[in-house]
Amino acid sequence: MKPTALSWPALAGQAQRRASFVCALVAIRSAEDPEPLIAFGRWQGEILREPQGEGGFGYDPLMFIPAFGCTVAALDAATKNAHSHRALAAAQLLGLMQSAWGLGR
Repeated sequence: MKPTALSWPALAGQAQRRASFVCALVAIRSAEDPEPLIAFGRWQGEILREPQGEGGFGYDPLMFIPAFGCTVAALDAATKNAHSHRALAAAQLLGLMQSAWGLGR
């Protein structure tokens, strides 16, 4: 069963279709690291009633991103890589690693 098939019964008749892709990243220096660095990225959008776009996988054809006026599946790879929930979390983690561990100085 495709992951998107799980959405249809749960969303039938729902007017509110806001959703988020979420990514959490954790960095530690060792298994005993007392201060792990935790970064969080969220990409907000709306779940469409019908898939749109050819790219991506999973929920990408259903996740409409208002800021871009299209679904994640319709975005090119460079745009996704710059603005996705994963990109946001990675950028935040890099900043945390630079400030907490002095990386990149």
